Amino acid sequence: QCLWGPCGYPLQDCTPSGLSRHLKEYHFDDVINLWDDRSRGLCQWSAYGVPCGKEMLYEGYGKHIATVHLGSISRICPRCDHKFARMDSLQRHLRQ
Repeated sequence: QCLWGPCGYPLQDCTPSGLSRHLKEYHFDDVINLWDDRSRGLCQWSAYGVPCGKEMLYEGYGKHIATVHLGSISRICPRCDHKFARMDSLQRHLRQ
C-alpha cells in the first residue's frame, strides 16, 4: 500500500514508472501541487509514521521508492545470494 503521507491506497504496480504514475495521479493532481520532473522536493514516504525526507527531483521519486522503501527492483546474486537494490549494483558485483 502507498505510504506517501496518509494515502494508504493499494499499489498495483510497484515498478518505478508505476509508482510515479500513482504519485502523479493521487498526490500531485491539483493546481497547487503540480508535478514537474525538474522540481525538487522531499520524499514523503512514511516508515513508522516518520517521512523519509530525502530531497530529490520529482522524476526520481518512483525509482527511490521502489529501491529504498519497497525493494521491488532488488536482485539476488545467483552465486552468493546477496541482495542488491539495483541491477547495476549486481552487475558490478558479478564483474568483481
